[in-house]
Amino acid sequence: MTDLFKKTSDPALDPEIANQMLLKIFEECDKEPNTTPIEILTSYRDYRRERYVLQKRALIVILFLFFTLPLLFIMPVFSLSLNSGSDTGNPVYHVNVHSFLPVSRVTAVIDGHNTAVYETGNHNYSIEPARNGHMTVTVTLFNQQYSEQEILVDDVDRDPPQLLSNNQIKRHVYLYLEDEGSGIDYEAVYAMEAEGERVEPLSYDEKTGCIEFAFPESSMNVYIPDRSGNRLQLIVSVSEED
Repeated sequence: MTDLFKKTSDPALDPEIANQMLLKIFEECDKEPNTTPIEILTSYRDYRRERYVLQKRALIVILFLFFTLPLLFIMPVFSLSLNSGSDTGNPVYHVNVHSFLPVSRVTAVIDGHNTAVYETGNHNYSIEPARNGHMTVTVTLFNQQYSEQEILVDDVDRDPPQLLSNNQIKRHVYLYLEDEGSGIDYEAVYAMEAEGERVEPLSYDEKTGCIEFAFPESSMNVYIPDRSGNRLQLIVSVSEED
């Protein structure tokens, strides 16, 4: 079967035969004979052909640049939001880039400190800040155009509760604490005696931050967590009063 779309080359004609044919044509037309050698005419034809190909390629390049030039000025559009499923004291922010162009990079900076950014999907990223402050998120596309958004991060809690004071009254030990972050998880407070016995607090007062333990026979380790999972460990040594 013949391929109708297959390009075939023209049959080559001997220059001497072509020259004789050209002379015959001029003679039949009653014209003066051609004085330009057939080789020069052939080379000029090849020159015109090469020049046409070069112009065609240049035109293709110009058209390509004309249609792609607007892409160089497209700026990214993205949304920045707090993930509603974030744990208390450990917020996770979601970045969704609304662009059909490839993303070159996404960065996050909190008061001059770089924060890790994780790619979770196509044009989707997550940020888990380790500190509070003003966070600037920058999205840069492959064309080096970029956009920025700033958000205040104020719910990061990486610090454990702080001991303010303690005292001993008769057979009771009182610990006074505070936590400026997520707050003390009083129901999870406990102590371990040297013998390995777990001791629960007798009472606690959330308003004053006071936790009461029964007087132990020896020193004990007290564990005081907050609602973000940070935990303060204290070694309490007491002496019995008269």
